[in-house]
Amino acid sequence: MKLFRSRVFWICTFTALFLLSIDVWAWERVSPRLFGLPYIILYTVFLEGLLFVAFFVFISTYWKDLKEES
Repeated sequence: MKLFRSRVFWICTFTALFLLSIDVWAWERVSPRLFGLPYIILYTVFLEGLLFVAFFVFISTYWKDLKEES
């Protein structure tokens, strides 16, 4: 896709993930809990999963195109 080759798309994607990781909504809150863990832990694990997928797509599309141009 042409969107995945756009520098602006990747800057916005990684900036959004960074801003979502700043947990201003859950500072000093440890309850409620799910599976014995505070929600912020599960939220962080979910964000790390999104970051993994974003990096995987970034490496397989954007960096691959840069290597081919060189």
